[in-house]
Amino acid sequence: MKLIYLITLFVTVFSINLFAQNSIEYLDVKKYAIGIFGTTSLNSHSPDFAKLIGTPNCCSGFETGSGIGLNIGMIFQYPITKKLELDLRASVLDLGADLISTQQIPISDLDNSNSGDIAETEHLISTSISSFGLNAGVNYYPIQYLYFHGGGFIGFIVNGSFEQEERLTMPSNRGVFKDTGTRKRNELHGDIPELNSLSAFLNFGVGYSLLLNERGTFLLVPEISFNYGLNNINSQPWKVNQITFGLALMFNSLSREYDNPINPVK
Repeated sequence: MKLIYLITLFVTVFSINLFAQNSIEYLDVKKYAIGIFGTTSLNSHSPDFAKLIGTPNCCSGFETGSGIGLNIGMIFQYPITKKLELDLRASVLDLGADLISTQQIPISDLDNSNSGDIAETEHLISTSISSFGLNAGVNYYPIQYLYFHGGGFIGFIVNGSFEQEERLTMPSNRGVFKDTGTRKRNELHGDIPELNSLSAFLNFGVGYSLLLNERGTFLLVPEISFNYGLNNINSQPWKVNQITFGLALMFNSLSREYDNPINPVK
């Protein structure tokens, strides 16, 4: 629901500029466009396991995770019809997140005391995951400069590592784990076990081309998109989705010279 609200706001804001940039049919003029992009990604993980394969962990189960990443890449666009264009992207996706789970245990289990108080521990698995691949899709222009995107991404996981620990968070002034004599235990790091070599996503988004010069040869394109994960990070139930917010800087090659610029001065 939040994504729908964000897309609606995005469309409303940038549609204000529509009539100021509406002189020539945009895809009639456009021959192709190339550019670079960068986006901030809000990563949402949905694991369903108590521990990574082969690693000690006292967690009752991880169910959610979140993180912020940076996606970068290159874009090539080619008009197909007056309303549709091919959109190809070579992208690096930052998929990392922190998986956190809390649970309560008797304090007597911590320090051999007879206290009936309850302690709270936090289990953390911090992940660093990157994928490099190709996104292929189409852009549909209901009106000039505004497009809706649909496509798919397939890539190779080029990095998949983790750091894990369990720490005592409550009470804050006393208590240690019996097995370590400290307020932390199960501290590990390394590569994610049984990591999948491929990652696949469906993606949907919306963008708006802002002309940076009169002829429309340079564009600044704000975009919002949603990447829906199709496969698991490793052999366990563990998928990731992304909401991204970013900008693309494009060079727009025109099919021929026009007497009037795309965005005439008024």
